[in-house]
Amino acid sequence: MKLFQVADPEQTSAVSRVVGRFAQAVAAALFIGLLLLNLLQVLVRAAGNGFIWVTDLSQLMLLWMVMMGTVAAYCFNEHIVTGYLDGKLRGVPQKTLLIFLRVFEALFFLVLIVAGAVVTSVRAGIPYVQLGISTGWTYAAIPAAGLLLLLAALGRPLTVPDPARSVVLDLGEDPDDQRK
Repeated sequence: MKLFQVADPEQTSAVSRVVGRFAQAVAAALFIGLLLLNLLQVLVRAAGNGFIWVTDLSQLMLLWMVMMGTVAAYCFNEHIVTGYLDGKLRGVPQKTLLIFLRVFEALFFLVLIVAGAVVTSVRAGIPYVQLGISTGWTYAAIPAAGLLLLLAALGRPLTVPDPARSVVLDLGEDPDDQRK
C-alpha cells in the first residue's frame, strides 16, 4: 500500500495494528486491575479500615488506562478522526486535506511528547506519600502515549472515515420544528 494513497475506512498499517493491540491489552488490564482494586478497597473499608495507598495507585492506573485507551482508539480508527469535509472532497483536494490532517496529527503527538516530558520531569520531584514513588510515573503516560501515537500515525494510510458510522448522518427533521 502506498503512503499517499487513499485507503478504505477500516484499513490500517501493520505497525498501527500492533501498537493498537498492545495499547488495548494494557488499557484492558489496567481497567480490570483498577476495578478489582477499588472493589477490594470498598470491601475492606466496610469491614474496618481501608488501604491508604489505593487512591494514589488508582490515580496512576487511571491516567495510564486513559492514555493507552486513546492510543488503541486511534489505531483502530475509533477516535480522533475528522469526517465531514474529507468525506465530501475527492481526488487531489481530498489527498491534500488528508496529508495536512496527518501532519497536524503528528505535530499534536509531538506536543504530547515534549509537553508530557516537561510535566513528567516536574512531577518527578513530587512523591506519592503512601506509595513512596514519584508522581512522575503517572504523568509519564502522556509522552509514552504521544510516542505510540506518533509511531502509529507515521505508517498509517490516509483514510476517510466511514460515513455509515457518523452520528450526524441522516438526522432528519425535528418534529418540534413543524409546530407553530
